[in-house]
Parts: sequence; C-alpha cells; structure tokens
Amino acid sequence: MFRALSPLAPLSAVRTVRNPWLTVAALSAMTLLIQGCTLMSLGVFLPDLAPDFGGQAGGAATAFLLAMSLASLAVGWALGRIGARPVLLAGIALGAAGYALAAVAQDMFALTAGLALAGMGVGASTIVPGIAVITRHHAARRGLALAIFLGAAVVAGALVPPLVGTAIALWSWRSAMLLCAAVMALACPPLLLLVPNGRIDGEGTKTKAAAISPDFLLILLASTLLQLAINGVLFAAVDSLMAQGLPRSGAVLAYSGANLLGLPALLMGGMLADRIGPRRSLIATALLLAAGTAALLGVGAMTMAGVWLFVLLWGTASALPGQSGSMLLADVAGADAFPRLLGINTAVIGLLGALAPMLTDRMRAAGDGYALPILVYAALALTAAPIIALVRPSKGDAG
Repeated sequence: MFRALSPLAPLSAVRTVRNPWLTVAALSAMTLLIQGCTLMSLGVFLPDLAPDFGGQAGGAATAFLLAMSLASLAVGWALGRIGARPVLLAGIALGAAGYALAAVAQDMFALTAGLALAGMGVGASTIVPGIAVITRHHAARRGLALAIFLGAAVVAGALVPPLVGTAIALWSWRSAMLLCAAVMALACPPLLLLVPNGRIDGEGTKTKAAAISPDFLLILLASTLLQLAINGVLFAAVDSLMAQGLPRSGAVLAYSGANLLGLPALLMGGMLADRIGPRRSLIATALLLAAGTAALLGVGAMTMAGVWLFVLLWGTASALPGQSGSMLLADVAGADAFPRLLGINTAVIGLLGALAPMLTDRMRAAGDGYALPILVYAALALTAAPIIALVRPSKGDAG
C-alpha cells in the first residue's frame, strides 16, 4: 500500500501540484495587496504622518524594514517546520494588525511598534515564502514564474500608491492606513486555498556548506549594496521630486510610473536571464540601477525630461535584482539548501538595507538636500557590479 502524504509533507515529496500556475497567481495577488499597502506605499504615507510625530518618521520606517528582514530569516526555517499556509496566514494577520496599530498611534513608540509588527507580517507573507514555493514547482521555467510573481510587486508599486494618496487626500493618513489593514485582513486569507501546504525542506549540512561558500558571500555582499541603493530611492523619491519642484500629484505619478515600468522589465529580464544566465543579467542590472539613481539628480535641471529619464532607468532596474539574484543564489545553493539560504540572504540584506531611510535623513541634513544621498546610493549600485562578476558562472552564464 502507498502511504498517504501528510498535510505537512515536504514539497519535495509532492511530485505535482494540481495547477502550479494558480499557485503563482495566488501568491502574486497576495504580494500585490500586502506590499502595495505597506512597503510600496510607505513613502506616500511618510510626508503626511511625519508632522504628527515631530517632523521625522525615518526611524519608524527603519523599524518596519528591520522587522521585515528578521521575519524573513525565521520564514526560511518555518517553511520546513509548519508548512507554507500557516506561515503565510500568520504574516497576513501580523501585517493587518500592525497597520491598524500604526493608524491609531499617538506617539512615536506606538507608531514604530505598529510598523515593526506590519514589517514582520510582510516578511512572512510575500517574497521569501513566495519565491521558495514557486522555485520548487517551476524549476524549468523559473524565470517566467518569478517574473510574474515579482511583477505583482511592481504592479503594486504602480497601482496602490496613487490610491493611497487619493485616500489620504480625501480623508487622512490614519483612515487610509486603516483601509489598507482591512484590505489585507479580508482579501488575502481566501487565496491561501490555492497554495500547497507542504513543508519545504532542506538539508542542514548542505545549507551550512553553501552558506560559507565564497560565492554565497559574494552574492550576499552585492545584494546588500543593491538593496541599500534601492531602499534609499524607494523611500525618498516622492519627497526628492517634490523638493525639485514637482507637485505632489506629479511626484506620486512619476514614482508609480517607475514602479510600473518594472513589470515589462521583469518579463524581459526573466527571458534574458534564462538565456544568458543570472550572473550576467545581475551585472547589467547593477549598472543600470546606478545610472537610474543618478538620473534622479537631473530632475531639477531637465524638468520633465529628467523625470522620464529617472522613470525609465530606475524603474527598469529596481525590479530586477530580486529576480536575477534569486536565480543566481539558486544556482549556487542547490534546490535543497535554497529556501533557508534565501531566508538568510533576504534577512541580512534587509537588515542592512533597513538603514537606508535613517541614513538618508542623516545625509540629507549633512548635505542640505538629496544630492549627497543619491550620489552615495548610485555609487553603491555601481560597486555591486564587479562583485557579482567574481561569482563563478553557472551553466546558464557560460552558455
């Protein structure tokens, strides 16, 4: 007799999923809603909520990113212990509860606690579990599957921030944040029915060996630099554009357009990475990100031409590191070690990348504007390119 699979059987023991593309669709929808309401819209919330808390809220945003990163570290372990659905459900609950707490906060401590709780929820319900589940089921077409999944975050960045901005204008930032909490709590749990509940197991010895390999450490270093560069612009773009003369509506529109452009970039980047290999693709991404970040400085001088240059270059490049970087890490780590190493990589780069809002505040104060932080973030992206080149090429890169 065949032994029935446990509801928490490892995904490696489950040969097929009824329709793996439905799983991609469900995870993509959750990422769109959760990241759209939180990570992608936090830069829209900050200018309106900051005056209620002494004029600066960079510390609360940093707490959000730190908590998101720490949750990612735990998610890699939890996926192998309790299964994908419980991890995702816990993340949804934490995200909604944290945003609700932040919306009613009356002091910086409560705001920081609420955003930290929301950050934990985002880390447990979006990128790390999504990539781990999708990579397991789409090894042969991972570029396309990851493009669709990560494209949801791109769509979230283009679609949700204008809606949040409209809600803030109509009501207040508190009402808009409560609305986001309600959307996460009500719309996301039903999507879990389309996600397989198996555990995603790795082997501890392989994970340890891969974690200390030079290639993994190089990927970790390059990913950290890229994440700092992306976060630095992500949370400062709207305010920087407004400081250079754009009205609020125009700044939000440009920010959303940059995020939307990442969707075709992901689809083309996925096909390109499948063809030339993730290492070469990630090197090109780092160079393009450096140019796009520097382009943000030209908005004041070139007006709308500068805006569109930033939208085109940064919008294309900012979406791609998660795709090519995950593919490169999968090649280095192997299938068994990948979920845990992905969690470690995401946690470390997130923890260090979480410093970006606070560093931006310090550099902006020291340089009396955004020129210094933008140049620093462009230099970090540029530095990542030669580091990626040191990673041993995979078969895809060599082919």
